[in-house]
Amino acid sequence: MVTPVLLQGGLSGAIGSAIDTFQQRLYFVEFDGKISRLDLLPQNATTIASSNSATLQGTFSFNFDNGTQNSAGSPPGEWDVFWQQHTATERSMTVRNGAQFAYLGNVNFNGISFADLAAYYYTSDPISANDDSSNLLTNGAVFAVRTSEGNYAKVQVISYGYDLQFRFRTYRLSNPYQVLGTGYNQPEDIVLSSDGIHAYVTERSGNLLRVDLGNADRSHAVVVSSGMTAPHQIDLLEDSGIAYVVEYATSGRLLRIDLTGGAQTTVVSGLNEAIGLLVTGDQQFAYISEQAGNSIIRLDLATNTQTTVVSGLINPFFLTWSDAGESGILFTERDPANTVKMVDITTATPELRTIATGLPLRPSSVAVVNPFRLTVCCNNEISSLDLSGSVFLPAGPVFMGIGFVPADRISGGYADTTGLTDYHFRVKDAPFGGSLPLMINHDKMYTSGAPFYKILVDGVVQEAPFSTLVWRSSLGRFVSETRNPVGAGFFRTRPNTELWYTPFHGYDLNTTVFTNGLHTITLELYASSAASGSPLASHNLAVMIDNSWPVVSIDEILHHHSTDGIVPVGTCGIVTEESDQFQFNITARDMEGHLKSWSLVALWGNNRSAGVDSDSYTPVASHQWDGPLGATVPATPWAATVPGDPTSRRCAHTFRLIAWDRVIDGYRHLHRQSYHKSITLLLD
Repeated sequence: MVTPVLLQGGLSGAIGSAIDTFQQRLYFVEFDGKISRLDLLPQNATTIASSNSATLQGTFSFNFDNGTQNSAGSPPGEWDVFWQQHTATERSMTVRNGAQFAYLGNVNFNGISFADLAAYYYTSDPISANDDSSNLLTNGAVFAVRTSEGNYAKVQVISYGYDLQFRFRTYRLSNPYQVLGTGYNQPEDIVLSSDGIHAYVTERSGNLLRVDLGNADRSHAVVVSSGMTAPHQIDLLEDSGIAYVVEYATSGRLLRIDLTGGAQTTVVSGLNEAIGLLVTGDQQFAYISEQAGNSIIRLDLATNTQTTVVSGLINPFFLTWSDAGESGILFTERDPANTVKMVDITTATPELRTIATGLPLRPSSVAVVNPFRLTVCCNNEISSLDLSGSVFLPAGPVFMGIGFVPADRISGGYADTTGLTDYHFRVKDAPFGGSLPLMINHDKMYTSGAPFYKILVDGVVQEAPFSTLVWRSSLGRFVSETRNPVGAGFFRTRPNTELWYTPFHGYDLNTTVFTNGLHTITLELYASSAASGSPLASHNLAVMIDNSWPVVSIDEILHHHSTDGIVPVGTCGIVTEESDQFQFNITARDMEGHLKSWSLVALWGNNRSAGVDSDSYTPVASHQWDGPLGATVPATPWAATVPGDPTSRRCAHTFRLIAWDRVIDGYRHLHRQSYHKSITLLLD
């Protein structure tokens, strides 16, 4: 069972809380009248130990708080890590005395800030360092340590061996607690506005307030609505201009409040000491915890029909979605239980599981920092719960797709997104080429116990590195970082503590090394990077690859002469005879049968132009359209004369043929070819 870790003590009735996940800040109310904030990514830190060249001998331990390793007679309780030698070739780095690891791989050591260190997900799992291809502690590899004293160290291997040489830097973090505002009348809950600078707060005295977090004293707050009976948890639907609130009363109400004018609408009454509230994103259902009933109920907002989700609880308090998919509900049970539990509402019969017991007195609210870390507001302190299993219940496929094309829109190797109403990237029967950005469900992989994965094409492992944009707090910006394989083609699954600009990015597959035709891309999931390991699961996606380009040419320009009939006009030829009628022998051909469209346009004079002829792919079951080969177009001769524009008959004309094929890289069409030929018209 998870052991709560103290984050902040000395509080005065911490109750409702709200997490700013991007800035990693927890906002909460204290019942004695305060709005406060806890920085989960501390703003300052002090370096307490460091070395550019430390050596840890085999079978010795190391203390990162003071930069020493053990020797004969050293006390057994002061070490963070142990460099364990199982055999002559089997080794591992293990933790001691409550310290924990976060393995990072080959990343920029200098770019890791103290704030980054505080945000990583730490475990007690040893780091495998066998003297073979499975070794994770190769030269340049980086890992983080949360020390036995609660400080944070970043470590980079300099030279691997029985004696391990490394550099490190250890930080002690600053106090993250700050009171933002005072003077409130027994505040119960707080939610954050989407603008990041305002919040909404309920007061037990009956008010819903709007607060400027930069000027957060009660005297500056705006009363949105008043006259309620002990309003507790808030569910804010800012896009709809409303908030839902429940009243803690023997016949309490669920209220819908207009955020502009403060008008209250009673959705349902007769609730049994309601405390917690969640409203689904589609506003079809509300989930409510009732203390007198010791239950969580579901309310159909269209019919007011109530269904018991789970009963037999002990003083359930505030509710929190476990993930963005609204698949689970986290909640606290107050005295005497003092627990955090979660109910999975995706199953036919909701499943209840206990997350943590033994919390401090009066736990009230849970915030999800990331899938493996929760914070809990208790009466006098805020606790952290570092979980061995994720609270996320992620849905959807593991192999998500290629660029903008979902995997379920690829059939027989071809992309077809035309069935997605109003989707911005619409393609039909499109093969793939160039560099393909493979999109994978890192969250689902990570939470299902797969910290590593491989990419294969037709059974061959792909080991080329790829780059992606990663947010680095120390720099205040996204930076491009290279992801290299570990061992024999293993890539590290994105940990939930890292913010990637493209969060599903998993690989950039260079298709130019493959033959044109149907190929199978395989995503294999692994529990470790051991060369002998078997995949936990495999996911396949068949794609049609085509890296050929269309062939285009204007073979002949044909002038319809009034007496000589159809006469070819040579390049840069001059046409003086009265007729303005022309046809063209063209080729706009795709040798793989994947032509998308072609168009022939006339250009002349001062930015003048006119379409001559064009055609585009009509979907067929075979997905094939080669395009014209030496065809005469248009069927009816094209007339050069444009009424009112004398330059259309007496000017140099350039005819440009443009052809596109249907090949995409997931983000755009790739292959455009053009060809042009010029003549001069000097007609009467």
